[in-house]
Amino acid sequence: MECLSYCIANKFDLTGLDNHYKTTLVGYASVKSRDVLKLSPFDNNNVLVFVFKNGTVVSWGVKRHQINAYLDTIKLFADKPISFRVHDEFNYQFGNKTAIEPHDFFDVDCLLIDNDSDELKLSLSYGFSQSVKLQYFETILEALIEKYTPLIHSLSNKGGMTVSRNHIRQIIGEILSAKSEMNLISNFLYHPKYFWQHPTLEDHYIMLERYLHIQRRVNAINHRLDTLNEIFDMFNGYLENRHSHSLEIIIIVLITFEILFNILNFHF
Repeated sequence: MECLSYCIANKFDLTGLDNHYKTTLVGYASVKSRDVLKLSPFDNNNVLVFVFKNGTVVSWGVKRHQINAYLDTIKLFADKPISFRVHDEFNYQFGNKTAIEPHDFFDVDCLLIDNDSDELKLSLSYGFSQSVKLQYFETILEALIEKYTPLIHSLSNKGGMTVSRNHIRQIIGEILSAKSEMNLISNFLYHPKYFWQHPTLEDHYIMLERYLHIQRRVNAINHRLDTLNEIFDMFNGYLENRHSHSLEIIIIVLITFEILFNILNFHF
């Protein structure tokens, strides 16, 4: 069976989505907590969908061709939907323990779960939610690097740039905005409060967090964003120095004209 995770928005209006499922759509049970909404169809006990406030969706037992029906409805209550879909997938099966082990037949890792409880799946879903949200930021970072690498090459190959200081400041602002969204605005980096009330499930979440290298990936993104910011700070300093040099030349030329004008007035 498959566990699918998606990042499709900046955040969701869980209250509105909960009311929509309870008043408009029939055949679903909808249960809302602080930062997640649990959806489950009455006619299929094997299907479970968790909608997280941070703009991510994690499904259990939903086929790939069926997930779009959920996502299309959920997106109606999205704040700032993203223009591209970020997703990840994981195979899971039932066993005598909860662990991540190689698949019996395929060359992939498989998630083993020792029971079919909603609480266990939710504890693991927090890890999947954080990972796919982090994947969104990784995609944004790769796009920034691809977009602005030609400017870096232009300076190294030609010794100059054709962009203005305002453009460089906009780039720096774009980099700082991405860093701010990941570290200040988004709450996916914090340890979920769910485990304050369910401490016995925290080990499963920590296992998945380590397997998905959450903290290592966060550190890598921050390091690359800092590097980009330093590079364009240098560009900004280069353009400011060039501008100051141009002003100095203009002042020298004006002073020269003034001296020549005074000399001509003195003689004539």
